[in-house]
Amino acid sequence: MLSLLFAAAFGRVVDKDTPFTNEEYWTLWQHFQTLEGHSGYSTVSEHNSRFEIFKKNMDFAREFNAENDGTYTFTMGVTIFADQTQDEFQAYLDKSSRTKPADVKNGVIYDPSLYPAPEEEVDWVSQGYVTPVKNQGSCGSCWAFSTTGGIEGQNYKVNKVLSSFSEQELVDCSQKEGNQGCNGGLMDDGFTYVEDKGLCFESSYPYTGKDGTCDTSCTSKVTVTGFTDIKQGDTSGLLSACSSQGPISIAVDANIWWQMYTGGLFNHNCNPSKLDHGVLLVGYSKGSYWKVKNSWGSGWGEKGYIRLTGTDANTCGLANSASYPTVAKN
Repeated sequence: MLSLLFAAAFGRVVDKDTPFTNEEYWTLWQHFQTLEGHSGYSTVSEHNSRFEIFKKNMDFAREFNAENDGTYTFTMGVTIFADQTQDEFQAYLDKSSRTKPADVKNGVIYDPSLYPAPEEEVDWVSQGYVTPVKNQGSCGSCWAFSTTGGIEGQNYKVNKVLSSFSEQELVDCSQKEGNQGCNGGLMDDGFTYVEDKGLCFESSYPYTGKDGTCDTSCTSKVTVTGFTDIKQGDTSGLLSACSSQGPISIAVDANIWWQMYTGGLFNHNCNPSKLDHGVLLVGYSKGSYWKVKNSWGSGWGEKGYIRLTGTDANTCGLANSASYPTVAKN
């Protein structure tokens, strides 16, 4: 009971001035194993070795939080990646690391002048455009989740129905467009596939988290007629697009500092020219932060979301590969 009370009070943020006791490490470890996406360990040896890595990560997070003098506006702590080394986490990111081609395939570039000035604050989650946070697991399929997120938002905008579409179909079937399944892909290439083939519901083609053989038996439930790119690096254009169009598929540099992010405004050590992760821009607070939906489950970040600092800043390169699809009315 005391252990449970400690975990409830402690939360996932590691906030402590003094080193952990063995009992505190163990309580945090037990809490970690309840997070969505944790699949357990096959041997005692694996359990023990992961626990040692976890303890080192908790020390790192505790020291970061305790020594922060206000320079950084985010916290670190217990996430679903807390039992991985930094090298392992970087290898996970590298699976899907690809940059956007220089050319724009369909020739459509977003023109902010065609739309009203951006609202001061937008949250497409609260307006019903965004499905619950999903979990890509160990597969480097972030691009597929970013693709479906963009389609789900536009489908809701046009057809007023929030439906979850199949990432697994994109993983299995869109190699012809240039995607590589669990080894990375591009959202624009995902949109191109759906423009050609359509896309099934998640329920008809469920996610497995691994490369599979394309199954053509399910029925497409959405029609994409094209997609629009935001000019590379144009944060004001991205702000306008997010305000006027809905959720936007984006790519970011999700470096090792994302590994144990538990909340706050992220503002640390991003390289805008190194894009390695597809996510979904779902809102912003003008002048303060961008709100981003991730695909690492609810046991990471702010219930699966991260806030990136400054809507006038290209934080983590989020404006370097941004686009949204056009969805037909049913």
